[in-house]
Amino acid sequence: MTRLHRERQGHGPPVLLLHSTLSSSRQLRPLATRLASGFTVLSVDRRGSGGSLVDGPAEPVGVTAHIEDLAAVLSDERLGPVAAVGHSFGGCVAIELASHRPDLVSAVFAYEPPYAPVASPAVRQGMAEVGRQTLAARDEGGLAAAALAFMEGVSGPAAVQALSPSARARVERAGQGAVADATLSGMDPDALERIGCPVRIATGGASSPLYVEIADALASRIPGADHQRLAGLEHMAPVLRPDVVAGAILGFLT
Repeated sequence: MTRLHRERQGHGPPVLLLHSTLSSSRQLRPLATRLASGFTVLSVDRRGSGGSLVDGPAEPVGVTAHIEDLAAVLSDERLGPVAAVGHSFGGCVAIELASHRPDLVSAVFAYEPPYAPVASPAVRQGMAEVGRQTLAARDEGGLAAAALAFMEGVSGPAAVQALSPSARARVERAGQGAVADATLSGMDPDALERIGCPVRIATGGASSPLYVEIADALASRIPGADHQRLAGLEHMAPVLRPDVVAGAILGFLT
């Protein structure tokens, strides 16, 4: 197993913070700091991202591997059960951790998880195409090209063109993480009904409607789960608006 980079701060009940694709615990530090006012926050770089890069060729990483990694980290840190808080694909991993290792999770807050298996066929097809484009870019142009292809597939060409030189360099450095998450593989929708802890799926009012579709589907399949709409927020709100997102998380957890 790759030793995962993690950052720990605060005191109180434990929170596990999981980042999105093309991101890391570093980008979530402002959010973690706000949560650490009342919780012990463990921010983890998932395998292939941030400080948890792996040796050898970059390949997609299945959810099962992420679950095994996180179980080992929580054991090392002597934490658990934790409130699993995840942004985008980090939210998918949080949900899967709760369904397959319920002993480790006390609650889940997932912000706009792209949980493809519960989406419409058109949305699933679109997500699969982003994965194919990302892997094709890796094969043709390397990891930097894979990262840009993933971002373009998710956010559109205009978002890539609008990147400043420093932001573009940061995205390009996240190519291994883009490849790791490209196929969104290993999610188990049949296990959603086994989740027994409180679950909230949150979406931003200014985000793509596909996240609302997925959130409603998840809320209908996870016992007792609900869907919270946060007015005016976009997909990157956990990074760009940590104050508002932290307020929503704290309101849920307390």
